[in-house]
Amino acid sequence: MDAPLSPAQAAQRQLDAYNARDLEAFLAAYAPDCTVRAFPSGSVMMEGDEALRVRYGALFEAHPDLDCRLLTRVEHEVFAIDHEEVAGLREGELVHAVAMYEVREGLIRNVWFLRDDPSAG
Repeated sequence: MDAPLSPAQAAQRQLDAYNARDLEAFLAAYAPDCTVRAFPSGSVMMEGDEALRVRYGALFEAHPDLDCRLLTRVEHEVFAIDHEEVAGLREGELVHAVAMYEVREGLIRNVWFLRDDPSAG
């Protein structure tokens, strides 16, 4: 039996699937009961795999040129913290985001997003 993915490996798995716009591979990186929150408010943006399916399915379909570039990653215990630059959401504009992924047993359990555009995916 393989060891569970590290936080950095789990974060990279979902990033690769995001960039491939592969919804099933993307969802496979997350626990079924994953919660996505805004930081610092803590307000819940999405909860559960069905909410992620709806949100990211629509995002992938609406933005065929979507591309997220990892600028920096920090791994600490059960967390991977990524500074990302996202292209393809709006013509000619880049969106910067910081995502903190809590990973347990190889799956992303919780996510906190800090970004310059709260409406971005």
